[in-house]
Amino acid sequence: MNNELWYEINEMFMNSGRQVIINTKSFENGAKANDTLKITSDSSLGSVVLNTSGIVVDNWIRIFGHDCETNIGITEYNKIDSNGIATKIEKMLIVADDVVGGIFALNAGKFNTGIGEVWYFAPDTLEWESLELKYSEFLAWIAQGNIDDFYSTMRWSSWREICKKIKFGEAILIYPFLWSKELQIEDADKKIVPVEELFEINQEYSRKIISQTE
Repeated sequence: MNNELWYEINEMFMNSGRQVIINTKSFENGAKANDTLKITSDSSLGSVVLNTSGIVVDNWIRIFGHDCETNIGITEYNKIDSNGIATKIEKMLIVADDVVGGIFALNAGKFNTGIGEVWYFAPDTLEWESLELKYSEFLAWIAQGNIDDFYSTMRWSSWREICKKIKFGEAILIYPFLWSKELQIEDADKKIVPVEELFEINQEYSRKIISQTE
């Protein structure tokens, strides 16, 4: 167990100036998740998975840890098979999400460029884009980077109020959708839904858009 690495990660988030919730841990569940993923706590990903059942930043971004009774974890969310392969999105390992349907995932071969980097599925374009960050760099960006600018077009004036009510497995369905030309973010309807529901909606529309352009 690499306690020094976890100490550094924990300190980085605690000193970030953001509202951070590091959810309770079960070393047994964490070790099991790392075994399933075939990683160790010597890596930043393995350290997060071992030491927490999820990290919530500003009630907006959720970084996945191990499964627990209240929070879905990285192995369950990715539908990891017996070979340690993520099957939810082919050749991608989802490591975090946000409350408006964005997904952060490690590219394991879905795209020819940016292998091993964190990519973002943007709910306002329904497309993947590389952040050109390794996982450890991604954690530092969440803790210390300008994520407010990153989300400037997806937030509304009272977003903090509704986000206080969001549970780890929930999301905000915005209608008209974030990618819609008709969207006026301040006036749009906002409904709390299971995160899986918003995931399926976005993936379905993304597939339709891709098929229309082929």
